[in-house]
Amino acid sequence: MIAALLALALAAQPSAGLEQRRATIVQFEIKLAAGLSPAQEAAATEVFAADTRTIRRCADAGTIGARYKAEKRFSGSITERRNTAFAAIPIELRRELDKVPTGHATRVFGSAGVRRVLIACTVPTVPADRRGTT
Repeated sequence: MIAALLALALAAQPSAGLEQRRATIVQFEIKLAAGLSPAQEAAATEVFAADTRTIRRCADAGTIGARYKAEKRFSGSITERRNTAFAAIPIELRRELDKVPTGHATRVFGSAGVRRVLIACTVPTVPADRRGTT
């Protein structure tokens, strides 16, 4: 029984360390116009997805957002959160952030009328004061 508990504890340690990671995270969000048909929503989502797949650094989100504003294509916002704890991000989104390189956008997600991506602008790291020593 002790061996099983030890194995379980050791298996949990790497992910526990990952939960302590922190990074600067940008959320790029657009709002879809009211009254769009499902086909129009799908087309708008695909435009946003295609544009955000080109992001290679956080500043690219600002460039795309400025273009959207100039074209009056979408309204939305870009929110930067410095020193964000990964533990504060829903697990599904943490997994998405782990799939993409730093500076790249996650796949598009959202809810009715809103589409978002997240971008880790800095390499997620565990702060030195939170690293365990053995």
